[in-house]
Order: sequence, then structure tokens, then C-alpha cells
Amino acid sequence: MNPYLIIFALVSLMGAGLGGFSLGVDHEKASQVDRQDAIAEAVDAANNAWANKVASLKPTYTTIQNKVQHEIETNTVYRDCRLSPDGLQLANQALTGGAKPTSESKLSNTDSAGK
Repeated sequence: MNPYLIIFALVSLMGAGLGGFSLGVDHEKASQVDRQDAIAEAVDAANNAWANKVASLKPTYTTIQNKVQHEIETNTVYRDCRLSPDGLQLANQALTGGAKPTSESKLSNTDSAGK
């Protein structure tokens, strides 16, 4: 057998391996770029959705000064920024938009089927 033929075959195999490796590297780089583009697109979509949601928020201002002023006049001892039960109820009504609690001091019934 001709030794040049063996050398040519080995060089051809090495060239094919090197070509396949470089194609694999190029494919991986393209795949990473595609993933980065998809991530950037998702981040942009999330940022736009968040910005739209923040822009749609409308603050609601509720004044409870007159009701609380009476409470301050009758109960002058305030320590550690704590409210009396009536003042706390007024603050909670202002925070919830004026909705009154359904019951005064009772928690809602729990489901006893799981016990």
C-alpha cells in the first residue's frame, strides 16, 4: 500500500474532525445568541407590562381627619404610635376604600371537613 495514501487518509480524517468541531462551535454560539435574544425579549415584555401596570395605578386619597381629631381629643395618651381600636378601625376603613368589616371581632369560619 502506498504510504502517501495512508497519510492523505489521516490528514483527511483530521480535517473532517476539525471542520465538524468548528461547525459545532458555530452552532453553539448561534444557539446562545438565540437564547440571549429570547431572554432580552422576555425581559422587555415584562418591563413594558410592569410599566403599563404602574402607569394605570390611580391613587385614592381619603381624609379621616375629622373623625380622628375627635379621637385625639378624647384619648390623649398615645405611645409608640399605636392607635386606639376606634382609630385603627378608621385607618383600616380608609385603607380598604371605606369597606366596613362584616363582623366586629370574629374571624371567618374555617372549613372543618379536613379535620
